[in-house]
Amino acid sequence: MDLEWELSESLTSDGEGVRAVCVLPSLDDDKKKDSNDATVRILTGTQAGSLVLYNLSSQKDEASNNGSRFLSCESLHRHPHAVTTVLSVDALNIYATACKDAVIRIFDNKTHELVKELTGHDKPVTSLAFAQAGSLYLLVSGSWDGTARVWNLSNYSLLATLPDHENSVCVAALQGSDKEVCVVTGSAGLAQNNSIVGHAIRVWSVDVHSGQVNMQHHVAGDHDGPIRGLCTFKVNEGTTLVASCSNDGTVKLRDSSTGHANSTLSFLMPDQAQQQPPMLLSVAPVAEDSLAAAAEDGAVVIWNMHQQESEPQLLVHGSTVWSVYGLLDGDLVTACQDGHVRIFTRSTDRMAPLEVRQAFADEVRAKKQGSGPSAEEIAKLPQWQTNLRLRGSSEGQVQLFQRDGIAIAAQWSAASQTWIEVGQVMGNPGGGGGDNVIDGITYDHVFPIEVDSPSHPGGVASLRLGYNNGENPFVAAQRFIDAHVLPQYHLSQIADYITQRSGHAGVTLGGPAGGFSGGSMPSAVTGVPFAAYNYLPMKTYKVFDLSEKQAATTMEKMKAKIEVVGNLSNDQLASLSSLMNTLQATSRYHASEISDAELQVILVILNTFPPAEAFPALDLGRMAVLHPDAASRGRSAYWSQIIQRAIQLCETSATENIEGPAAVGIPMLSLRLFANAFKGGAGSLEAAATNLESIVDCGKSYATSPNKNVRLSIATLIGNICLYLHSVAQGGSIFFPLQLLSIIDEILSNYKLYEAEAILRTLIGLGTLVMGVPEAKNAAQSLFLAPKVQPAASQHGDDAKNAAREVYSVLQ
Repeated sequence: MDLEWELSESLTSDGEGVRAVCVLPSLDDDKKKDSNDATVRILTGTQAGSLVLYNLSSQKDEASNNGSRFLSCESLHRHPHAVTTVLSVDALNIYATACKDAVIRIFDNKTHELVKELTGHDKPVTSLAFAQAGSLYLLVSGSWDGTARVWNLSNYSLLATLPDHENSVCVAALQGSDKEVCVVTGSAGLAQNNSIVGHAIRVWSVDVHSGQVNMQHHVAGDHDGPIRGLCTFKVNEGTTLVASCSNDGTVKLRDSSTGHANSTLSFLMPDQAQQQPPMLLSVAPVAEDSLAAAAEDGAVVIWNMHQQESEPQLLVHGSTVWSVYGLLDGDLVTACQDGHVRIFTRSTDRMAPLEVRQAFADEVRAKKQGSGPSAEEIAKLPQWQTNLRLRGSSEGQVQLFQRDGIAIAAQWSAASQTWIEVGQVMGNPGGGGGDNVIDGITYDHVFPIEVDSPSHPGGVASLRLGYNNGENPFVAAQRFIDAHVLPQYHLSQIADYITQRSGHAGVTLGGPAGGFSGGSMPSAVTGVPFAAYNYLPMKTYKVFDLSEKQAATTMEKMKAKIEVVGNLSNDQLASLSSLMNTLQATSRYHASEISDAELQVILVILNTFPPAEAFPALDLGRMAVLHPDAASRGRSAYWSQIIQRAIQLCETSATENIEGPAAVGIPMLSLRLFANAFKGGAGSLEAAATNLESIVDCGKSYATSPNKNVRLSIATLIGNICLYLHSVAQGGSIFFPLQLLSIIDEILSNYKLYEAEAILRTLIGLGTLVMGVPEAKNAAQSLFLAPKVQPAASQHGDDAKNAAREVYSVLQ
């Protein structure tokens, strides 16, 4: 009997989800390549867009490095968006990557320099295959745009387009002749009457000289869900089959010339005897006798093709496995959403030590345990009777309490300043298995829905959602929202999740937005994470203010600079002194008033002083706008004039190369004035809203300023604008300036230039905007902002990283 697969190595770099994996040829000399000491080079692509190369020895070194084969890890090219697949073309010493920005990139496999970018797809590229036709080397790509394309690698030109697929396309290619090559494609299907239809296998012939394509066979509907991946599998010297995997949890083995299925490989998880198996995301040959598939629930299924009647082996991971790859030595590599690349082997001399394998099994088991808190965890929760002593931090925050030994969830109401009970947290506190009963009602399916709970171990607990076969998913989703007093905007997301998990019309993970066949989560998860966030939405406007001591010092310096210029009359100087005295007494703002004459002095200075001398008035303005009387509703027109003049000064500073303190002072203080205007009062807020597009355009001019104070001012302004738009939209349709997202894109793309606080404010602003403005979310998705948020936060501390996770979630 063959040995079982066991863990050999577990590798990680930056912790980002690993989407793709392949192996590059060894760089060792020919003599060493043929020996047992050749270096193994494993290339991976991550959710954050990174390429990471792991170098391993082919044999374990028991004398060093704790018996591990690991030698080194290199971080290579950073893509602007998630890397979806990688492919080595050994014959040409290159490798190719596919990315969600719709670009295919070709790299030298020795120097890792970018050789060529192949453009032509309209949407993310998610599948690659290599084919040889005589002396011609070809690359085949599949995309969300419904096409497959064939590229000539001798000159990197487009040879042919295979059109008219149903949404996302996966590809495989077979060895060709001097005249033509055979390409097999699979499609994800179309949404129709709440189910997925039309997913199909197509077999094409492509003339390698003219590029003419001919679809020879079309096989539709033999899978019960979208087709997710294809590969070729060599049965013997004369027979090659095509394997397809699907959301229906099966792999079908097909005749490579017709596409018709000869047999079906299936499996059930041990705890899923009565449930739909998990969706299979990719399939690949392993060693010479096995076929492996990666599943959204973390399973890797391995069928021995010489013993198809036997049960497949399951290698269970704690998170989604996106892809699998077979090594030349017969080992298997997995790419997992938890940020790890793992190697499994049947060779006893390459297996990890027993304690390492046991630790991995324990880690997975812990992640797969029951959905509710244990009795010990419940005992640590605050008592419900003491809930009045615990204040919530934000509207809608979910907190767990215990009452009579039972965990209950409550939601914070800012209006009533109380916790509102939303239901019992179901699970297995006694350690036993769960059932399909919720509140005395039996359902065909019970699905976990994750909620945030800062006091709960791990920060997450699970509610349960009941669903019956044949029920409208939207009805079940609405029932769940009503029962737990959850935000209405989660309705569509929960309905999609029900449809996916119930097995009869799964969502295509990783597909394009729109409809059941497209809208996707960033990874396949066991629940739908929503509930209260710690960072989102932004709670209040950020301001640039001063203490009374700071204000007194600043005013003194400011007055001296203004008096040096000497353009003010005695009456104006008197008004200026009165204004400064009022603004210095920050603790008296609630009881003091500012006259029109005093405010007018600021406008006079801005309009009459030379630009290089006028910027102290901007500082005065950014302080005055925080005074309740100065920023009251009746002064909207005044603040509109101030804002418009500040915008003009910014434009002058940007175009006339003003030098000295004004070069930084004008943009920094203008941006701070704009930011403070949102907080000051009804009048200043109305003025800022009226001039919103011009304010955003001004900010765009300084997005990559070399001055950190200017950069923080921009980030603060961005956050305040996003909060304003969120508050006026309340989930409805409003106009918002697209340039705003362009600035955010520029900041995230230049995250190394920005400081931690500026990145944090930008991220929170982005998350707040897309939570409240549906049009902004759509625009952010079209700009592919989601893959940028976590890399941007990676070097800026825990707050930025945690906020980035929340922003990533709301962008899906």
